[in-house]
Amino acid sequence: MKHTNNLFFAALIATGMMTACSELEDKDHYKNISTDIQSDELLVVNETSQQYLQSAAEYSKMSAFFTDEGIYDELNAKGQLSTLLVVENDDYVTPEGTDDEIRTIARAHVSDVSMSPANLKTDDNSMRIMMWHGKYINVDLDDAAMNEGKIAGHIMMGTSAVKKVVKTNSGYIYVISNMISTPQSLNDYINALNDNYSIFRETVKASGGKEFDKKNSKPIGVNNEGNTVYDTVWVYTNEHFDEKGFDLNSESLTATMLVPSNDVIQDAMRDAANRLIKWGLWGTWNADRQYDFESTIRSWIMDVSFYNNKYTADELNNSNEMLTSIFSKKWKSGKQQVEDEPVELSNGVAYMVKKLYIPNNVLIYRLKEEFCAYEYCSTEQKEEYYKLSNIKINTTKTEVDAWTPLENVWPYHENRILECGIGDEGSGEWAMDFTPCRRMYDVWYTWKQRLLAKITTAGQTVDGVEPFLIPPGEYRFAFGAKQNVGLDLTFTLFAVYEKNGVKMTEEIGKSQPITLGSATNYHYDRGTTLNNRYPEWYDNSYPGNSSKAGNYDTDGGPVLDKVTVPDVYGDNSPVRLLIRIECPRWADKNKMVFNHWCLRPTEDNY
Repeated sequence: MKHTNNLFFAALIATGMMTACSELEDKDHYKNISTDIQSDELLVVNETSQQYLQSAAEYSKMSAFFTDEGIYDELNAKGQLSTLLVVENDDYVTPEGTDDEIRTIARAHVSDVSMSPANLKTDDNSMRIMMWHGKYINVDLDDAAMNEGKIAGHIMMGTSAVKKVVKTNSGYIYVISNMISTPQSLNDYINALNDNYSIFRETVKASGGKEFDKKNSKPIGVNNEGNTVYDTVWVYTNEHFDEKGFDLNSESLTATMLVPSNDVIQDAMRDAANRLIKWGLWGTWNADRQYDFESTIRSWIMDVSFYNNKYTADELNNSNEMLTSIFSKKWKSGKQQVEDEPVELSNGVAYMVKKLYIPNNVLIYRLKEEFCAYEYCSTEQKEEYYKLSNIKINTTKTEVDAWTPLENVWPYHENRILECGIGDEGSGEWAMDFTPCRRMYDVWYTWKQRLLAKITTAGQTVDGVEPFLIPPGEYRFAFGAKQNVGLDLTFTLFAVYEKNGVKMTEEIGKSQPITLGSATNYHYDRGTTLNNRYPEWYDNSYPGNSSKAGNYDTDGGPVLDKVTVPDVYGDNSPVRLLIRIECPRWADKNKMVFNHWCLRPTEDNY
């Protein structure tokens, strides 16, 4: 149904469906007038809603239901205007379930809001009315209702079409096509998911907790130890969602929830693992992530699944836009797929996910290595990976002792460096063509193993060096060296690959000069000017961190905000990089100290 703007009933004046405009205002109580049928769709009576329903045979079943569930008694006790939603006997379905469930169904048909058709409004394509069962129903009007004053089949209460409206002395009665369903909240829906959705269900539930509500728990006895035994009431909490102001039970939400099945999640995880394997990031170098791979992916899936807006299937599937979840995770329409029809919930909608894609920037936290890999290169590798012009390599060494911001919480980290000096040509310009490479270890310790053993290197022994192949996508490039050496450096990045038997060197980014002065922007890997610069799992706000914790193992200093590694073969294969580092002159200190390079995927590296 298309939703248009307000005051749809103005057209009724011209069609003669009302005797006066005021007849549809709540302040007009229709005292001392006889029953007045305005049309087949609009009826005005000089009775209360209870009197009218109890006297009209076609509503006898619904009226009896209201009587049995105490609806009339509660309306009389409140003594205020109301709206009732009712069905004719032919549309009545006897409610089934527990006493509480049947009571909920009855209360889903009553609201304390007296809704004149003239006052039905649409806001963001829908109006919501709170009912007595504590949940909202949507009210939708089409063009004929808004512009021509039509009622039957043109106003929807939830999934029920309005047949006609009765104005009584105590409010309004809307005769609808079928009884109101009682949609679950997001939280109810999650808890009711079957075991085909157990991964998503349990991940969301595990993000919260529960507390014993002693005030509302009734004592029922004393156990053998003399302790009071309670008929326990639990209060369920979820700080993970609460800190975003997103209460899964709250009826004030207008949310979208994406629900992947176990099969969908497992397919996505297999695809993610295969990509890491293809990129060479699943083996020993990526042992830290493998250690926590599954929980990392599960957490991202949960965090990308909740939104503060109601989205259509087309927006989720075909817009090619990035939608931002309440946890600032990105869902890229087109990469992901949901079912076309949502499940209507009391505080939003849920879509079953058909295809789930784990973004590159989730699989790759950052790519970082030190220049000191030089010491483990073969003679041939040194000549290939470190091509020097008017610069010579003096030594590799540890200039900073291994350090942790908080012992027994974060692993130890050292700054091992590559020290270079002036080349044979003297104090003129110099350059290095560096191929990013990485050390290979015969044994790889996980993050926690290194922490417990105070191990500063990732592996037991280094078993050679290999080129560090970089997956396609957009990255931020950062760099670290020793400060205060008085040098200005320019970086040019190239993708190096072979195509149709021809070796290609494609420039993909060039920086402005950076200065290694007295500022600490590029000092080792202590850069403080970049956002999102820490190693994975690191929390700089952790209680007890040392005052220098912010310097710990960061990306370094900024060189290029964006550099795109091309998908040169069209199959997502990684490629070699070449980093050309150029300097117009040597400084008086005649020394250059390289620390590390770092590529961190951007938000658009999906």
